[in-house]
Amino acid sequence: MTTGHHAALAELTSTAHGWVGPAAIAAGVLLLIVALFRRSRATLAKKRRTARPSAAEWW
Repeated sequence: MTTGHHAALAELTSTAHGWVGPAAIAAGVLLLIVALFRRSRATLAKKRRTARPSAAEWW
């Protein structure tokens, strides 16, 4: 492998991995938002069940 090929390969691999970090952070933020949303819905459902136990059985 010549020096030019080696340099091109090194640049290709460094740019290919340049999106992994930001993508992982974005995925983590998205999972955090989904987890908080599900937790708030579960908390609201629990409060609703304790306030009116008969209303939780409508479906």
